[in-house]
Formats: sequence, structure tokens, C-alpha cells
Amino acid sequence: MNRFFVPRLTCIVVTAAWLLLVGLPSNPARSADDAPLPPGVKAVWDLAKAHRQATPTRERVSINGLWRWQPAGKSDELPSGGWGYFKVPGCWPGISDYMQHDCQTLYVHPSWQGVKPGEVRAAWYQREITIPREWADRRITLWVEYLNSSATVFVDGKKAGEIRFPAGEVELTSFCTPGGNHVLSLLVVAKPLHEVMLSFSDTNAARRAGGRVDRRGLCGDVYLVATPPGPRLGDVRVTTSVRKGEITVSAALEHLAPDARYTLRAAVGDGGRKVREFASAAFRAADLREGRFTLTEKWKPEKLWDLHTPGHVYEATVSLADEKGNVLDAGLPERFGFREFWIDGRDFYLNGTRIFLSALPLDNAQVSALAASYAGAKESLLRLKQIGINFVYTHNYGCEPGTHLSFEESLRAAAAVGMLVALSQPHFAQYDWQM
Repeated sequence: MNRFFVPRLTCIVVTAAWLLLVGLPSNPARSADDAPLPPGVKAVWDLAKAHRQATPTRERVSINGLWRWQPAGKSDELPSGGWGYFKVPGCWPGISDYMQHDCQTLYVHPSWQGVKPGEVRAAWYQREITIPREWADRRITLWVEYLNSSATVFVDGKKAGEIRFPAGEVELTSFCTPGGNHVLSLLVVAKPLHEVMLSFSDTNAARRAGGRVDRRGLCGDVYLVATPPGPRLGDVRVTTSVRKGEITVSAALEHLAPDARYTLRAAVGDGGRKVREFASAAFRAADLREGRFTLTEKWKPEKLWDLHTPGHVYEATVSLADEKGNVLDAGLPERFGFREFWIDGRDFYLNGTRIFLSALPLDNAQVSALAASYAGAKESLLRLKQIGINFVYTHNYGCEPGTHLSFEESLRAAAAVGMLVALSQPHFAQYDWQM
């Protein structure tokens, strides 16, 4: 998938110096029983100041920041008090080794001061949210970008749905009112892929070991999202081919009427200037393959993304229209670079030029929320470029819950500095072998 990531709130260390970033709203349902914050510090969340992205048909609002937090007991009943604070996104503290380090402050409530954070396997999150008034007649969802490893979502104490590792959304439309304030609560459980797994830490022989989740909690960005209630776009991907001189847009499409006809449109921009526009022939829901429709156009721009030209990027705006040409849904801009990497025999090529890869692992998404942020990842990658590294691979030798935090910001940083990235496949132990 050839895509970049638009700017957003990134993980940063929460310090007493500036908790005014994003936390509870200015009129929170905060009680005197909540854990105290440092003197003179207020955690403020303001809808008007939150990171927002919008098109004529959809919008998303970041609700990252300082949330109420507390370890969960044996009951799944929503707590009425005893709240501390912890920042989203970020993994719960208390598990540290040569690879993983704590970087975010957990504000502890006296009632659970004796609890060891590293032993917490379930916790409650809570914050008050404001639904924009202009979201009337839209489908409203909660989107969790990366989760280790399951969450039950409540709005004003009512269960709205569940999200499972690695990411997902829950529809909130029937639980909230545009223009209204609501209390959003999540019961997050750090559940391993299997209770018992094979461990290959001893190279002589595998042994059975208890499953565990080292990086627990909401480990990626969290958004409130508004989309059209009817036919709409889902995930959008942009793929480019230098050899073929082609650009391909693939979009997941949802809630299409069986007998209606639609067209998919794409507009490519460069710094606000439209440089290419194309559209598909009319199609029906039956023409989708695995829920997606693909549109390919001949195009090869002069500006190619490369290791020495990372600033050569474009934005693709994809929209879904009915047979009369009315736009039903316009997606958020997708940043991409026109590029292609391929292998011919034992040689590697990038945009038609033979390339020698000098590689090192990238540990940022395993180390901490700070290292996995855009700023943290960008600093690491720039340092690696200075010593001649042009290719990194994510250092998670596994893909089960807890092996890493979100890669979104690391990938965005790699695109910005000009670094090739490879992602690890699941470890041998994570396949269900029957022999």
C-alpha cells in the first residue's frame, strides 16, 4: 500500500509543564474524588481546538489526550469514582526491559495506589465528549486506530459495542445527540492471542509459556468520526507503478443499493493545484470484489518520490457519486508518493534505478509512545540516514497483541525523510501448527 499519513496529534510525554494540551473538557464531570493533578494544572479538551479533518460529507475529530483511567476489578460495572489519569495514546506503564520504557505519567488515585501497574490486565478509560452540531443526520462512530487488545465501549453508561485487536470502530449514532455532551467509557482488556503459546527464546527447543501482552491499552490515535448514513467510502488505497506508468485507486465501499449505479472519482493535487482527475465507468454493487472497487489510470508524473526527493508528494481526493453525478461521499485526502520498488533476480530497484539496501531494525514502536510519535520516529530515521542507512525493518518478531504500538507515525516520518520500510510477518509461534 503506497500511502502517507496526514498530520495529526502525536504521542508526547505528559509533563506538569503543559497538560493544557488535550484532556477532559473545560466543563468536565470531574469530582473531588479524582486523583489530584499537579498544582496549577488543568487538563482541557475543547472541540473547537481539537485536531479535525473534514470534507463536505465527512469529518473526524481527535479525542487523544489525558483521559480518566483506573484498573478494572473483576466486575464489568462502570466505576462511579476512584479515577486517576493516563494519556491516550500510550501503553500502560510498569513493564520495562532493554526494549520497552515508560515515558508517560500515570496519575494514581489513593484507592488503588498499591496496585502494581505492570500487573494490570484490564482498565477503564473515560472522558466527556461533545458531538458537533453539524453531525446531525450523519453516521457517528468511535474509531480506535490500534488496540492491545479488546475494548467494550459505553456511552452514558450504556453498552454501545466492542472492538477487537488490532483496530476497529463502534457506531454511536443511536447513543448520542449532535450538539450534546456525553460520557464515553471504555473497558480495555489486555488479552493474549493464546493463553499458552510456544516460546522459541531457547534455540535448542521450543517450550510452552503463558501468553502475555506487554504493550497494553489504547496504543494508537482515537477519533470520533462522522460519515454519510447511506452509500459511503471505506478504506482507500493508492498504488503507483513507474514501470507501467499507472496510478490505481482502490476503495472499500459500504451500504450500496443493489440496483443503483455509481461512479468512483479521483482528483490528484500538488500543493493545492489539481494536476490529474479521472473517473470510473458506472458500476453496481455486484461489480465489487471483496467489497472493493478498483480504478486504474495511465499517468506518470515528472516528480517521483525517492530517497533523495521525499518532498515529492501528492494528495488524492476520492469520491463516490451516483449515476446523476451527485457526490454521495468525499473521502479525506490521501497523501502519496509516485514510486515503485521491485526485485529483479538478486537486484533491487527503486523507480528504475538499481539500489543497494543498507538496513537496520527500527525499534521505535516497541520502545515507547514517545519514540513511536512522529517527532520521535523522525529523529531516529534522520540519525540513521546520517550514517548511510536507507532501509529499516520494524523490529517486532511477531504480530500478536502487545508486540508493538501503532506504526502510523513511524510510516509518516519515513515518508517525510526518505526511508524505505519493511513490516515483519507473524512469528513462527503464532501459527496454529497441528504437528
